[in-house]
Amino acid sequence: MTTPGSKSDDMMEEEEARGHSGEEEEEEAESGVDSLEEMQKRRSIQSGRGVTLSMLMSDGILEAGEGFLTIDYLGAKFVGDLLPGGKIRAQETQKIFSSPSSWAIHCKKLLNPDKKSGCGWSSMRYKGKKLDTYKNLWFRKHKQEQENNAQLSSPSTSSSSIKGGVHGDHTEDDKKNISPKKWEMDKMQSIIPRPRPSPQKRIIVPHTVLGNRSFAHDLNTLVKCTPFSGLDRIQPFTVTIATNCLLLIDFHCHIIKNEVVGYLGGNWDIASHNLAVLQAFPCRSGLGDKDSAARVEDEIRRSLERRHLSVVGWYHSHPTFPAQPTIKDVDSQMEYQITMKGDSDSSYTPCLGLICSPYDPQRPSMEADYLAYWVMPPPEHRPHEYGRPMQMIYSIAHDSFLTQDLLMEMRLISEYYRSTGEALDFNANFSSGAGSYWEKLQSSLRTKLPRDLMVTGAQSTAQAQAVTHFWDFLKGLIMTLEVSKRKENPYQLHEKRKK
Repeated sequence: MTTPGSKSDDMMEEEEARGHSGEEEEEEAESGVDSLEEMQKRRSIQSGRGVTLSMLMSDGILEAGEGFLTIDYLGAKFVGDLLPGGKIRAQETQKIFSSPSSWAIHCKKLLNPDKKSGCGWSSMRYKGKKLDTYKNLWFRKHKQEQENNAQLSSPSTSSSSIKGGVHGDHTEDDKKNISPKKWEMDKMQSIIPRPRPSPQKRIIVPHTVLGNRSFAHDLNTLVKCTPFSGLDRIQPFTVTIATNCLLLIDFHCHIIKNEVVGYLGGNWDIASHNLAVLQAFPCRSGLGDKDSAARVEDEIRRSLERRHLSVVGWYHSHPTFPAQPTIKDVDSQMEYQITMKGDSDSSYTPCLGLICSPYDPQRPSMEADYLAYWVMPPPEHRPHEYGRPMQMIYSIAHDSFLTQDLLMEMRLISEYYRSTGEALDFNANFSSGAGSYWEKLQSSLRTKLPRDLMVTGAQSTAQAQAVTHFWDFLKGLIMTLEVSKRKENPYQLHEKRKK
């Protein structure tokens, strides 16, 4: 006789099994009637059906070994050996099973005789990691092969259609080793995605229409963020973002029309439950340029340590489309939240995602649009759903003045993108009747200036001069081929004025 709780879990697992597709077909697929090649041709990769352990082993994704497979169910742990032919040997009984589902249902019936489904792929782990993850890896590999073959056979196919996102996949070991307190270079490289070209056409869909994960989903689909108030919930923590941080992000996102990324540095106050985002750390590296990426991210790591800041999130731009996360952004943010969680409450640091949209044609405003978001994990009884992106409300903390770090970073960003040839021509018209790109940049940055550069009715002569010098400095960075070495740094002007 089962408890009410276990009965409810069983019912939910049976629903998952019906939606998971393909586990009833595994035993038939492994019976040896068809060859691996015939089976792959007959079954659709996109449908999620017919994948077997032997197929994953043939492609080198899994390997045979004792104790490689485990199932945790109702507090009990079952251990199995993965045999060379793709079958499973239960260590407790030495019985041989032909598929994950058959072994899973056997294990679960030992504790709950009423079980009717096994959900083998979703409930089993291979070397401590969910077996579903390896199935997804196999799908991605074969889907990419199909798309590559299609591209070769059709010269007119655009290379952008093969684009599937460049966010890195993280192993469980990576997530355990990455600490928000001490960042090593290789782990810094894995936590933030590399910049990628931005598709021009995007659609926004509610989270409710996505349903379960599917390889038919376009990872570039935008998912509408849900405010916590819309679910009658309270935001899990408060967020404060400094104006100097927003100023640098705004400048970085405006300078080119391709996607850019960077880190957010700050502090987590566990007592007040507030995440203070104090400084932005742009990634100045090109797509696929691993050497440059390693160098820049090592500089960022050292900068964080010098300033006694922790990584508290990441930002990226949606240059010409709305500031709503894509499916890939949602998955990446969820991974970062797990990575930043730490092993205990004392090491926990929240992770915030920030999106800046500077040139969305559907939004006529001269000021860039921002969205801060966090991802709510899917319910335990619906593990195959996507996480739900939630809009985070934040307050803005006005800095007193510009810092030398910010001005130097602006210079480095400008020099880097001019050297790559990606920087925009800020003399050009932004849109009909809306002025130049330079005027648009000024309009967007003006609301993020520190207190001593804010234009007020009682503005002093010294303050007016400081504002003028700042705009001259910025204009020199983006509108000339070479910044004049004689131009005085605005920060030095601030110091003189203070004296």
